[in-house]
Amino acid sequence: MAGECKCLEKVATGVSLPTEQQQTLTIQQAIDLGVQHHAAGRLPEAESIYQQILQNYPDQPVALHLLGVIAHQGGKNNVAVDLITQALNVKPDYADAHYNLGNILKVLGQLDEADACYQKARAIEPDHADTHNNLGLAFKENTSAEQRAKNILRKKR
Repeated sequence: MAGECKCLEKVATGVSLPTEQQQTLTIQQAIDLGVQHHAAGRLPEAESIYQQILQNYPDQPVALHLLGVIAHQGGKNNVAVDLITQALNVKPDYADAHYNLGNILKVLGQLDEADACYQKARAIEPDHADTHNNLGLAFKENTSAEQRAKNILRKKR
């Protein structure tokens, strides 16, 4: 049963069903269900699904990453960094994980590390618009107004 995860059929309503009524979902189906809850703001339900996936597949990078995003949304930034770093150890070319790790490191005031994460995300997925935006913001925050003005004048020559 590789690639399958026992997840509750009625997780969407928060109702736990008896074991005999559980439905076996593929990992992708379980992640998709978790993402639906996550996008709808039902973080406890999404978290539960991601944790169920990780019980069976502790190195599942998408579940680790999204659980890290939930930790960040709950203000647990150090936990978020640990979880997303675990996801990147498993899948180093995971652009969204690099991007979100950059966002968290930025909140923690680690601007150089955040910039490095954004650079990695851009290298993996060059058209990732949010990454380009955050690289610009990181540059702006890391550079004094005087230095930015010099850079602009240098480019006009």
